[in-house]
Amino acid sequence: MAKELILGIDFSRDYAQLAYIDHKGNPQSVSIGTADNYLIPAVVCYNSEFNEWSAGDEALNKGSLVNSQLYRDLPLLYGGGMKKEKLHQIMVVFFSYLIKLAVNECNGRLIKNILVTVEEVTPAILNGLTEVLAGLGYGEEDVKIISHSESFVYYTLNQNKDIWINKVLFLELNRHGFTCRRLEVVKGKEPHVADVAVEDLSDMLTMEMVEKDGDAADRILADYMDMLLKKHVVSGIYLSGEGFYKEGWQKTLQIICRNRRVFKGNNLIVKGAAYGAKETFLPSTLDSYLIACKGRTRVKITMALEYKGKDSNITLSNIGDYWYNARSKVECIMEKPTQAVFEIQDLIAHTRENFTLDLREFPQREPNTTRIEVDFKYIDEDKFEIQIRDLGFGEFFESSGMVVKREITIQ
Repeated sequence: MAKELILGIDFSRDYAQLAYIDHKGNPQSVSIGTADNYLIPAVVCYNSEFNEWSAGDEALNKGSLVNSQLYRDLPLLYGGGMKKEKLHQIMVVFFSYLIKLAVNECNGRLIKNILVTVEEVTPAILNGLTEVLAGLGYGEEDVKIISHSESFVYYTLNQNKDIWINKVLFLELNRHGFTCRRLEVVKGKEPHVADVAVEDLSDMLTMEMVEKDGDAADRILADYMDMLLKKHVVSGIYLSGEGFYKEGWQKTLQIICRNRRVFKGNNLIVKGAAYGAKETFLPSTLDSYLIACKGRTRVKITMALEYKGKDSNITLSNIGDYWYNARSKVECIMEKPTQAVFEIQDLIAHTRENFTLDLREFPQREPNTTRIEVDFKYIDEDKFEIQIRDLGFGEFFESSGMVVKREITIQ
């Protein structure tokens, strides 16, 4: 029996790409139709006359027919107000098409696990794509959804260490904007932290400017990169997007190629997705690293307590969790319900900050006869809430029903 496939999918606005892990553990991009054609138009078409759905190049071809409706910018449809049933149908058509392409290009091998990477993970995208893939036969444990920033991390950490011994930049220039991702691997005591910062540079440079005056665009980017590289020690730079396939960029290349590795390509993200799938569904090789980027928590939250006569703490939230999934609930017994002490630990900035919740309004009882429930959750990416409830103490003391709550904004 042929070995089952682990598949990575880059689900972007204009195109999707596919990559699988080969028998040596390396990602291989899937070409469509002809060699070196990796871009699959992210388009779905519905023809009401024939009640027919199509996707990709076929959808583009049929989109000009009478009674045809084209759907583009597919990832943006999540959160766009479209009815759930219609949105689900569109995504089922597109993802079943992608899976069929992968199976056909890989000689009919079964796809066991799928990792999808999108520009930014939102609850709507996470829940929507999970539901779509569930309808195609993939359980929740078979699927993973991550951001492009995370794919960038997985790709980079699987390259030679001399590329990421210092900071790494990923510049992407296309018709939707210009972004710069900056990766720094913060090493120290394990776990290490792979921290990604994203800067939107669309106000500085656009595809329209590149097409109108390439030399001027080159000067603008060269000046910016000269300034940026004086502020940061960078060992590797990746260039991606159709903008960097335009002729020119001589001044920029002169600046960025000095004493550092520079690469150009449009399949970094999808190969990062395949590496991420390998990391998720096979034994981990990067388990000593936490990923911190937009959409994921960037600090560690702990609660101080005493256990068996010794000071200790319990982790309520760690770095690298999706903020909308980062929640916990614990119960403990307090010697005296006066205050609860918490700590915010920033492993990237190497800072620690304590804060307390005042519990003196709780009923005064004998020592070690007050049981509390600590409920922790993020409200948004930079704000969390802690709620402490008096549970009483079994049959001896009923709960007073008292609750103390506090919201904390992470600076």
